[in-house]
Amino acid sequence: MLLIVDSGSTKSDWRLVLPDGTHQNFAGRGINPLHAVQGSLPTLVRERVPHALQEVQPRLLFFYGAGCAQTSATCALSEALAGLFTQTEIAVLPDFLGAARALFGSESGLVAVLGTGSSCGVYDGCNIVQHSNALGYIMGDEGSAADMGKRLLRAYFYGQLPPSLARQPELRGLTREQVLQAVYHGDAPAEYLAGFSAVLERNKDSDFVRDLVCRSLNNFFDSHVKPLCSVGRRLGVVGSVGFFFSDMLKDVAQKYGITSLEILRYPIERLTSYHYACRT
Repeated sequence: MLLIVDSGSTKSDWRLVLPDGTHQNFAGRGINPLHAVQGSLPTLVRERVPHALQEVQPRLLFFYGAGCAQTSATCALSEALAGLFTQTEIAVLPDFLGAARALFGSESGLVAVLGTGSSCGVYDGCNIVQHSNALGYIMGDEGSAADMGKRLLRAYFYGQLPPSLARQPELRGLTREQVLQAVYHGDAPAEYLAGFSAVLERNKDSDFVRDLVCRSLNNFFDSHVKPLCSVGRRLGVVGSVGFFFSDMLKDVAQKYGITSLEILRYPIERLTSYHYACRT
């Protein structure tokens, strides 16, 4: 059996592939080792691995996750997963590599992840050979749901929102103290900020929303995509932001000279096909 996981900071998709090639799907909360308090990963993993999978011992587990590009985080998460999957060979890999494999398989291209956070890099059909600088939700993550949520909140508290947006359920009664507590002292500030992107998704026909989203995407392309365009103009995008704001993304991509754009909301299905074909 194979178990393949695509985990962002907010949510995760799990697919168990049985020996006959059939599969079972499970959903859970995201597991980002960089957002976990030191020493808390084993508990976090037990809480967030879907309960139905905790008694399963697949032969191989491929975990593609946000925050899994750093060796220390990868090792810590591998150990935490091994506490549950004691008879399983475990590979913890960056979500970015999973996006690249889902989008391009063994072909090359520019890859972008636009979800709770954002990242961009060059895939040569096997490995990530170049990566833009990612600075996280405080200093970077341009084009992400967290960045857009932050822009929305800033406009709300600065009194810049149109009345129809200011009356949205997520914003009514929201206080400065609540936001500052969640952002500066909460357990999952990036996810908190990203949650407000739902307001933008529901109101994407608004001129204000379109301008906000396009400014965020323009910042992403200018800071992350443009420096990599010398190696190609074929771009694949994975994540909810690309999916929900696809029209705006296409417009921005065209402005930056992207000649081929593919948008994929969920990579789990193609990752399953990739690993099932490569199984030994």
